[in-house]
Amino acid sequence: MIHPRVSTSTIDNDDNNTSPSLIDIHVDVEEYSPMPVPSLTQSSVDFVATPNFSSFSLSQNSSIIAFPPSEINMTQPSNNNHHPRFRPTVVLAAITGFIISIIITTTLLGALLLVINKKGKTNSNILRECEITISVSKDGRKSNFTTVTDAVKASPNYSQLRVCIHIGEGEYNEIVTIGHEKTNLVLIGEGIGKTTLSSNASNKYGSSAAATLRVIGGEFLAQDMTIRNGGLHNGVAVDSSGRASVFFRCKLEGAADVTLSIDGDLHFYRECHFYGKKNLVVGLARAFFQKCQFYLEKSHPQGKIVFFSQSSHIPAYKFGFVFHLCEFYVVNKSEIEVETAFIGSSLGNYTFYVIMESYLDPTVTGYFLGTPPNVTYYATFRNVGPGATKANVPQFVHVLESVEAASHYSLRRFLLGDNWITKAVDYDLDIVE
Repeated sequence: MIHPRVSTSTIDNDDNNTSPSLIDIHVDVEEYSPMPVPSLTQSSVDFVATPNFSSFSLSQNSSIIAFPPSEINMTQPSNNNHHPRFRPTVVLAAITGFIISIIITTTLLGALLLVINKKGKTNSNILRECEITISVSKDGRKSNFTTVTDAVKASPNYSQLRVCIHIGEGEYNEIVTIGHEKTNLVLIGEGIGKTTLSSNASNKYGSSAAATLRVIGGEFLAQDMTIRNGGLHNGVAVDSSGRASVFFRCKLEGAADVTLSIDGDLHFYRECHFYGKKNLVVGLARAFFQKCQFYLEKSHPQGKIVFFSQSSHIPAYKFGFVFHLCEFYVVNKSEIEVETAFIGSSLGNYTFYVIMESYLDPTVTGYFLGTPPNVTYYATFRNVGPGATKANVPQFVHVLESVEAASHYSLRRFLLGDNWITKAVDYDLDIVE
């Protein structure tokens, strides 16, 4: 420790005059003893990993060193206007650069998604919902299976999880059946014309249709593929009876009288293309078609051209077909003979058709083939095209005059679409002004 001691003394001059006293300062220094410092070698700090390797703990015998030690007085910073290291201009520039980087990244990502969408490669949405994924390819090099049938058989039964079968490019010549035990199943391809399921399934002597794809299991979804049946005798591209099924961006091609046969409740088709020669869609079902295109070819000179047929015998329940934002065309028309094409017909005692905001080809001027059943509901709303003139609308067809009236048959209300259709596919729930 340092102990200052002050004493006074005088200095004599040559002339024996006494000068003013000067102060003599004497400093006595005692022996300095340094403050003891804890030794890390004597009691080291050990980190012990817990079993889940997500945290650490100190051993019980470890010394905990506080910083700073109590003997050290930390110098407080001066009370200036700004911290010595705080530079507002630098921080402002950093924040501005961060915001600009977010804007640029968002713009580039949006442009990328737009390009992907134009190429038909937006199936990543449904893939993010997949909890089990099975892959199929023609060569089998980077996939689990080489046939869709084997992949379907390998999928779990009565699954509560979303099971996706990703099918690579190529044409798969096989008949695929989604049994009642195969629930929550998704078939997803690489795009229309790139992934194709095809067959020549026929049933010449039977009453039931032979299908390239038969769907019985509930909550089924097919996306980005072509499904074709070249069979000429009672063959269909798809026979679907599973509840709550969705077809998104698919092309269905049929060579016989029927392309799609449906039965049961809750069927949704979005951005699908239908090709056939008669009765593109037949069945007893509650089905909603949105932004779909229908191409009908006359099968033979004596036959009538009709797009759809219903076989309903249940007038108390709203089984029927609703078309929203769709397009209807007749292809390979004869330049000499222009025959009226009919939108609907009936195979039972009850029919239900609603056509809204759709385009009708010049040949599509007939609304119903034959005499409508006694219990018939037929409505139109804001359709366009040469075939949609009011002069072509028969008296039994209800022309809806307002969005409120048409909203009774929207996807939200007619099919309860917001309750069960996955957000991974596109859809319009409501009729807008």
